[in-house]
Amino acid sequence: MIRKFFAALGCAVLGAAVMLLALPLLPGQLLPHGRAETLAATEAETAPAEPADEPFDGAVTLRVLVDGAVCEQTLHDYLVCVLLAEVPSGFAAEALKAQACAARTFALRQAGAGKHAEADVCASAACCQGWCAPEQWPEHAAAEAAVTETDGLAVVYDGQLIDATYFSCSGGRTEAAVAVWGGEIPYLQSVPSPGEEDAPRETETLTFTAEEFRDRITPARPDADLSGTPETWFGTVRYTEGGGIGTLELGGASFTGTELRRLLGLRSTDIEFSPQEDGVTVTTHGFGHRVGLSQYGAEAMARAGRRFDEILLHYYQGTEIRRLTLDGEK
Repeated sequence: MIRKFFAALGCAVLGAAVMLLALPLLPGQLLPHGRAETLAATEAETAPAEPADEPFDGAVTLRVLVDGAVCEQTLHDYLVCVLLAEVPSGFAAEALKAQACAARTFALRQAGAGKHAEADVCASAACCQGWCAPEQWPEHAAAEAAVTETDGLAVVYDGQLIDATYFSCSGGRTEAAVAVWGGEIPYLQSVPSPGEEDAPRETETLTFTAEEFRDRITPARPDADLSGTPETWFGTVRYTEGGGIGTLELGGASFTGTELRRLLGLRSTDIEFSPQEDGVTVTTHGFGHRVGLSQYGAEAMARAGRRFDEILLHYYQGTEIRRLTLDGEK
């Protein structure tokens, strides 16, 4: 098996007049399956506005784990499959391009992390990214164009590929990584995300009987006293900057928003509880972990005339858009 590695990362900042720098990578960041190649910089006064003459995505091969079997795809074809699975094809072109850059960055970072021993990435949205074979979609020209027009572009922070997380919609404001996963990540901060009201899964309301609610909570948290009526169960709530539940006192026990989301099977941690005498009505806003790029927020920004790079730099704070190039023996 050919050893995979990133030797160096080279790139130009999109939109600004800058000199290109050769940037170090974190130990373990790897070039996807193929010959040992170098991601290197070439000097230029400005960032390239168009894809390079020799496409980056077509020269990189990924091993994709699909239903237990490994198939090889160029990065270009893989990204088209991701876009088909992850976002509606009717999204505005700039939103699709933002998604393509995020998916490219996410895939290359995942490949470098070595999460799967036998593959670079898998086709599960719960693990890596969603993936859908092109033949399952009669029309995929928009996804193809988004990948082609952003060829080789990735999002970096302090010279490293970022963890380009994304989700469906936020409910109006994204969440900081520290509020969801407990670790501070400088580029994954809470930012406004207006215009998501028309997202199909922006709001959900569920009603639990008192017994149903207890059955969801007490097996995992027997320290929560859910005797009596639901109106007596709820205590102090602390919210995060992103509007999600940080902690909630429930039956005398402290729960995090992520714990409540998991136990109750909710769409997000932006949760409103309305207890009644015989049950609890639960309303959530947003869909997903709400950290990073909001797909419907990106769509709203694109419809308002914002470019894909502006969208990415809004959701990934303090980052840069860089073009990856291949250098080395062919």
